[in-house]
Amino acid sequence: MAVDNKKTIVSSHNDWDPLEECFVGTATHARFPTMDRSTHSFCFTTEKYKDIKDLEGPVDQKIIDESNEDLDKLADTLKGLGVKVRRPVPQDHSKTFGTPEWNTTGYQTYSCRDLLLPLNNLIIDCASPLRSRYFETRAYRDFLYEAMEGGTEWISAPKPTLLDEIYQTENLSAPSTQNHEIVFDAPNVVRLGNDLLFQVSNSGTELGAQWLKTILEPRGYRIHMADKFYAFAHFDSTVLPLRPGLVLFNGDRLNPDRYPKIFEKWDKIYFPGDKIVDVGCDLPNGVTTTSPYIGLNFFSVNENLVICDKNQTHLRKELDRHGIETIGLEMRHARAMAGGFHCVTLDVKRKGKLETYF
Repeated sequence: MAVDNKKTIVSSHNDWDPLEECFVGTATHARFPTMDRSTHSFCFTTEKYKDIKDLEGPVDQKIIDESNEDLDKLADTLKGLGVKVRRPVPQDHSKTFGTPEWNTTGYQTYSCRDLLLPLNNLIIDCASPLRSRYFETRAYRDFLYEAMEGGTEWISAPKPTLLDEIYQTENLSAPSTQNHEIVFDAPNVVRLGNDLLFQVSNSGTELGAQWLKTILEPRGYRIHMADKFYAFAHFDSTVLPLRPGLVLFNGDRLNPDRYPKIFEKWDKIYFPGDKIVDVGCDLPNGVTTTSPYIGLNFFSVNENLVICDKNQTHLRKELDRHGIETIGLEMRHARAMAGGFHCVTLDVKRKGKLETYF
């Protein structure tokens, strides 16, 4: 069903239509949550527990302050491009909360991409594998009510129980979140108009994809599974569609013989991993929440303009070769705070209609 952009709040079908309205995250009150099975399995999958156990508590104030400087610069840049920018309401992540099975503290509202999935005139509150993010979408509560009153469908996925046995860190070639429950983050879904690519990973289970099928296929969407391409978290440093017919792949994870076949007829850029500049991480013990590949995590303003890390000179030259201009900004603590430019934005309104590209 076509959506009238003038009368609705949520209208977003892909990552490249002209951007009209988006959220930019905030690092205020960010902390590392209770270091339980959930946090270890998802945030620090490859780290030893002894190296992360003392991280629990507020993130270093220098990291918070510099992250907020970078986020504010991003917000101002988007405003300068005529985009309406919203910010999540800062939450007190130090409060303890729980279910009958566990207790935890909160995490952060830096990566506002992760928990809300906008699709046409629908927004889905996702089922994160992180206990610490169970109530994080309260930061968007006013917006969600406003969207609903404007005619947007607002759906919440079933809340998973997230028992200890759902998590594993023994076999890192397989997802650390096992297929016991409906689990998925929004960046497990690559939005391609009527077609949606679902990544099975630490942050998305097959049952998560099955639930989405029951909700979305009656609405005309097609769900395509992407399994065993990349076992860790989200897909937005691995598969990055730039415009209809052109996609950029992380060349260390995908190659001409191994990529999601939905893109078979598209032009493909295999960007080599050794051309990604590592921005580093200020956490102790050599610990990090993401790989250097977070440098590929860019945000499209439209199909001819993206915002990316200013340090990624090779990436910017490659995009320029394909007629795509870049604005280079800093996201100094992307590897400590677990998010690049796509992660810290949530595009709730783009100027375009729901189309089929395949």
